[in-house]
Amino acid sequence: MITEKHTYIKIRAKDLNGEGVLSVAAKKPVVRAEFSVTERKTGRKAQFSYAEKGKEFSEKFFIENALPWSLSSPELYDFTLQIEYTNGAETAKGAFGFRTLSAKGDKVFLNGKPIFIKGYIRGAAAHDHANLANLPEEEFYKKNISKAKQFGFNLVRFHSVVPSETFLRAADELGILVHVELRPPHDIYDNLSEMVTTGNVIVGNEYIGQTVAALYEHPSLAVYCIGNEIKKAEKERINEICRLIKSLDPSRLFTDTCAWGKIGRPYIDIDIQHMGYFFPFAKHGDMFAGTDALTVTCESAEIPVTCEGQNCTLRRELNFRVPLIAHEVCHYTALRDFDALRKKFAGSGTPEPWWIGEELKMIQSKGFADCYAEMYAASKFFQFECWKTAFEALRSSRILGGFHFLQFADTDRYENSNGVVDCFDDENYVSSGDFLKFNGDRILIADIGSRLFYGGEKTVFPVRISNWGEDGETAADLSFSLAGERGEMYAQGSLANLDVHRKGVYELCKITAELPAVAQPQCLRLRVKLTARGKVYCENDWKIWVYAKLPAATYAEFTSYEKGDTVITDCAEKAFSALEEGKKVCLVYRSDWTRHVRDKKMPRPAYAFKATWNRFKPVIWDRGTNYGGLCEEELLCRYGFATGRYYDFNYSVVTEDSDKIILDDFPAKARSLVTGIDKNVRDRFDAGCDYFNLKELMYDRTLRHFSYLFEVGVGAGKLLVCGLNLTGLDRNEPSTAAAADFIKRYIAGSDFAPAGAITVAQFKEYMQKCAVKPVKERMMTQYWELDDAPVESKEYWKESEEYLKEDVT
Repeated sequence: MITEKHTYIKIRAKDLNGEGVLSVAAKKPVVRAEFSVTERKTGRKAQFSYAEKGKEFSEKFFIENALPWSLSSPELYDFTLQIEYTNGAETAKGAFGFRTLSAKGDKVFLNGKPIFIKGYIRGAAAHDHANLANLPEEEFYKKNISKAKQFGFNLVRFHSVVPSETFLRAADELGILVHVELRPPHDIYDNLSEMVTTGNVIVGNEYIGQTVAALYEHPSLAVYCIGNEIKKAEKERINEICRLIKSLDPSRLFTDTCAWGKIGRPYIDIDIQHMGYFFPFAKHGDMFAGTDALTVTCESAEIPVTCEGQNCTLRRELNFRVPLIAHEVCHYTALRDFDALRKKFAGSGTPEPWWIGEELKMIQSKGFADCYAEMYAASKFFQFECWKTAFEALRSSRILGGFHFLQFADTDRYENSNGVVDCFDDENYVSSGDFLKFNGDRILIADIGSRLFYGGEKTVFPVRISNWGEDGETAADLSFSLAGERGEMYAQGSLANLDVHRKGVYELCKITAELPAVAQPQCLRLRVKLTARGKVYCENDWKIWVYAKLPAATYAEFTSYEKGDTVITDCAEKAFSALEEGKKVCLVYRSDWTRHVRDKKMPRPAYAFKATWNRFKPVIWDRGTNYGGLCEEELLCRYGFATGRYYDFNYSVVTEDSDKIILDDFPAKARSLVTGIDKNVRDRFDAGCDYFNLKELMYDRTLRHFSYLFEVGVGAGKLLVCGLNLTGLDRNEPSTAAAADFIKRYIAGSDFAPAGAITVAQFKEYMQKCAVKPVKERMMTQYWELDDAPVESKEYWKESEEYLKEDVT
């Protein structure tokens, strides 16, 4: 710490046995120093005196039976140092803790025990929120830290910021680690420009020295970092900073940059790397298991990751000599409860952000006022399910030493609704109990694959544990069950005395279960629990869907189905003719036009819908359009498609690479059976003055009326439009077969009675107008649609901007 008179004081707890070192660097000779220490938990005191020490001195001290500072038990020692000079005196007060921190191999160790870093992000304006409830500063910080710990987090990464002394005191007391980034004071991180041009702001030695001295005593301080996503920092300067910090404070970890560091840097203690913006499910299910996603961010001229050969590409397998931390993961957004926020702002006396009123106007204007509460719940439901999937993938990884989650709390900025709690640090739809099932120190992970199965088959579910608890348990008993949503028990069993003493990720057992043969598809719940000494050690559960085996049919056969007055086709002209004859028609819509961003020279079709290219993955900040959805549960289930009210992983195949149809300007009132929810925020580049300089809220680009499956009366006929991806019929995939069977049964049944109506001529004219130009999603979402690169490249940004500027915006 630095006193008001600029005397530097360092207290270093050298080990866990109570030995420490007091170092003083004063402006003038010290005549006498009285150093008193009080153990906060017990009140025990120790006193040490030093005389005639000159301007600088270091002295050892010893606390008998010292209590270590840890995440679960953050024991602190208060100190008072009274310094006497020949012509004056000063007093310094503070606190310190006994703890050790190191990195070895692929693990970080706290007090000699391995820990898995479960960090969340604060700091930069884009990732933090103000003290909106007007709490005392320390209470404001303690509320955030306490909530984060309740949800399983053990580290705070301060993005491009050094936190205040008050925050660090709160972190010391509550037991959470802190990562700081040494950005110069008052130099504000500009997210929009720096994500493209990269931040490369390097601080001077004087500032580093002052920062280390000011923060030295805080046991919570764990990591010194230079900055965020520095791509071209001068190597010599980084080495110099590393040597300086290590000389000033060898008790913390050092890394140069959060993401984009080149492979093999010799001076870092941990390596924080961008693992990509894919969603770890289905084809990207192993994105945290290996290093494929690092080929872009780690590429360098000195050590090329990929090399081109004759008719081939060679990719180097990347190995890390230090713990690897996944950078800014799982920042999946959702809608907000604007009415609740409005009340909170009014109650706190803090001015309401501009966007709350504007969002409520948009909801009203677009006709969502009556159903918005359900839309909000559905989007939070999907966000949670995606977090669960991604966190379990992170915890399954055998190469990761931890992650930084973006982010624990919503911000009070317009687009940042990616928090578990809201911008007042209050729980927000998600409970800590549910979240701890996949973010606790100990979690169970079952490999359930696609989650979609045919009934009557035996299936193997490997079960692993990610065990990083501080406990000393050596054995636990496992029990599992597989049950229906109404409690029907289909399989159950137990294993006694499983070894759980090891830390890390390892397999506990394999469960081989016979899935029930079902007449109608249904959702089952797989539950696994470990108990030790009569108490729950950890538990988790997963949904799987089981389908009836149906007669095989190819996609081509399905889209040429005709029986009586029922027609299923993927040809618009054939649909028009059948509708004119008064038939029941399903138009299966799968168009290259929706995928125009992939092939910008494709010929224009004669007929099209306004549609966006959907992926089964969440919105990643403002990349994407999938906020989950609402389903006509009773109707869909009645005709054989297993679903709940909210869009879930049973749609993971039929809505991946599907056509999500936009009904904003559809010329009749249509009934949507499976409704997609659009994000409510614009692309950051749209409002950026260096790009498009558009309005913050664009009604035609946000909160659109999306449908995967809708019906409408057309002429004398009845039309069901299907944007679902049914190509899985060619693989006999269970959910696709069930969706196709639903369509056949539903349009032939008496419930298929669309209320709205337009003429065939109006419908044809509308589809002709939609074919004039494709729907071009904005820059961030185009990348999300393409789903072909871990991160955006400079070439991508350039091409995307040019593509959009072809049109009048």
